[in-house]
Order: sequence, then structure tokens, then C-alpha cells
Amino acid sequence: MEVNVDQVSRFLSTYGRSAEELLDSEAEFIERAEREYTVDKHWAFEIRPAETALIVVDMQEDFVNPGNPMFVPEAYRQVPRIARLIETCRAAGSPVYYTEHTVAPDVAHDFYEYWPPIRDGAIAEGKPGAKLYREFVPAEGERVIATKHNFDSFAGTDLDYALRNRGIRTLIICGTLTNFCCESTARTGYFLGYHIVFGSDVNATDNALAQEASLRTLRRGFARVMTSSEIGEALTTGDRAHRAARG
Repeated sequence: MEVNVDQVSRFLSTYGRSAEELLDSEAEFIERAEREYTVDKHWAFEIRPAETALIVVDMQEDFVNPGNPMFVPEAYRQVPRIARLIETCRAAGSPVYYTEHTVAPDVAHDFYEYWPPIRDGAIAEGKPGAKLYREFVPAEGERVIATKHNFDSFAGTDLDYALRNRGIRTLIICGTLTNFCCESTARTGYFLGYHIVFGSDVNATDNALAQEASLRTLRRGFARVMTSSEIGEALTTGDRAHRAARG
């Protein structure tokens, strides 16, 4: 087995180890693990529109509007893609849910300490900056989860109840920030028994390394990581990637 020397060197550097400390076959172990982080496991489950819901995580004024205090540039740029995905889900009969992360003094946890803009009033409960970005207008019957006071869209909210009431088994996750609210929502959804689809080009954060790390971890053990175009195709014309992977 040919081993990628750069991957082994990066591993050793990260842990402060020398090549002499490698155990027998550990270099091959590092290489195998690396492949697991890059292989899309499309065989895991099939996307069925009637059992699938889109979760639009925290695409709010304070995160998306360029003039607001916690503005994420890539979230702003992804608005057209997310809007197209919403329309695709509506046409396919897959319900759409939106979350709004809000903070108030009695539900602040440690947010004021970790996030100075929140301490200074960003995403404050009841304020305009905490509302959905102006280009996202929920259709009749589309629920906005506005009691979200933490990274996880399920924690303390009625999201799981609403999804199960609709017979949903698969969740498509998009929004911001990839490595905080979006990843937290994907992980809890997985723990609750949902199939998870994570959009690689419709989840945004403020750091490229963090984006890549989240996608790698989710791909290895939590989700099918797909582009918005691939997700749209699966909803519209059938999940060919799943069928091909299953053989």
C-alpha cells in the first residue's frame, strides 16, 4: 500500500510526534482514515421527497445582511442557492423549516462571554436583526423555529415534534454557521434517528479550515455531503447517486 508522506507528516506535526514513534502499520492506518474523510457514503440511505424536510438554519438579518454586526460574507453569497433549494423543496413536496437563533439575558448561557457582538445586542430576542433575512419569506404552513437559544436547532424547541408529526425521516441542512449551528443541528438530527443530508455549498462559515473540517467529519460518520445541485436533482429526478452507490 502506497502511503501519502505529506498526510503522515501532517499527522505527526499535529500531535508533536516523530516518525520514530509510529507503530507498525500506523502510516497505513493514517492513510486509510484519511480516505474515510473524503469518501461520500451515498449508499447509506435514499432521499425520498415525501419523507424529507429542508432546515434553513439561522439565515437571519444579523448574520446575512452586510451592514449588520455578525455578518458572514459567504452566507450572503449563498442566499441565491438557498433560495433555489427552497423552491425545489416546495415543488417536490418537501416541507421547509427555518430557525432563528435568539439570545436574551435569561437564556444567554455563555454567549455573552464567547461572542462580544451578541453581548452588544446582535441576534437579541425580539429585535429586527434576529429575524429571517429579508429575502426569505416563509410560505403558508412553513414553520419558523424562533425559540432557538443555542447552536442546536433541536435543543429546547419543537422542531423534532413538528418533523415527526409530518412523518419526516431525512433532513437537508443548510444555513450558517457551518461549524456551529448547522453542524450541531446535523449531529443532533443524526442522534435522533434522522438521515442527514448536508449541503456543501449552502452552508457557510467565517473560516475555510473550519468549513472543511466540518464537511470532513460529517461526511465520515453523520451525513451525505452533497452540493445543492445534487440535492435538487435527487429531489426532482430521483436519487441516482444512491442507486449507483448501491449497485
